[in-house]
Amino acid sequence: MTTLTTNSNLASMYGQATAFLNLDQTARAKSVWFTSFRDDKDVRYFFKKKSVLAEGTSLQVAVIAQIAHAVVSCVEDGEPDVAPTGSDVNKLKKSAADLAATLNSAHTSWLIPEARTRGFQEPLRKLQTMPSIVPPRSAGRLPMTERRTFILRLAHTICEISDDIPIRFITAATARAWEETTERQVRDVLTATEKASIRALVETNRRNLADSENATHLAVSRASIVPNRTVPRADMRTDSERLAQIFSILNSFADETAAIVFHDALATAASEMGIKPDSNDE
Repeated sequence: MTTLTTNSNLASMYGQATAFLNLDQTARAKSVWFTSFRDDKDVRYFFKKKSVLAEGTSLQVAVIAQIAHAVVSCVEDGEPDVAPTGSDVNKLKKSAADLAATLNSAHTSWLIPEARTRGFQEPLRKLQTMPSIVPPRSAGRLPMTERRTFILRLAHTICEISDDIPIRFITAATARAWEETTERQVRDVLTATEKASIRALVETNRRNLADSENATHLAVSRASIVPNRTVPRADMRTDSERLAQIFSILNSFADETAAIVFHDALATAASEMGIKPDSNDE
């Protein structure tokens, strides 16, 4: 956090942002942090342009909270997760290809079965061809600074909420920590290519989240369905009818001697118990 010692505005903003994020929703809506941004003309313009944000205080709080998150992330986390270089992508491709080759040459007798499932192999295949969900950045890209980090983080989070990347809004927030910031400087960071990359990443994240939620919903739905088991029909035969069927089976024995012995023994036992076979089936 050495940057806080060289930028008093950012240090002050960091303290305010941290305090704001520690508040509950009701307290945030009444805080100085929220009202100071909400009353800024460029922020009001953005809320007015987005009708869903014009009157909803809770949504406005959620949007302005992203400024606080961007400040904290800028100070505490350093460089954000931006597009990789071509070298980064190639390294991932090679690592994935090497792993795939090693697994393919391994004996199935000792390799865990999960390593050969489609759920593992398909992502591994994609890593070998398209490991990055955003296009690689050019080799001559400008170095990452605290202000650039803040602008990119804020643009990404606002895009997630509103599907928009409002330059005036982002400039107003950035100028709180870097007073000399102009719209032109913000546009130099948020080029058409950069904005397209941000939107692509947001869309991919949403799609992945939707796929995950759909998979979870399907799994829960399947688990809640009672299996359609056929209920066995009750055996309504009388003991006499069952005994007659046994005798019929005995009569079909290939060994006639065995059939006679079993028949006589069973007939004697049934007689002692008062059970007589159905005369029609004997």
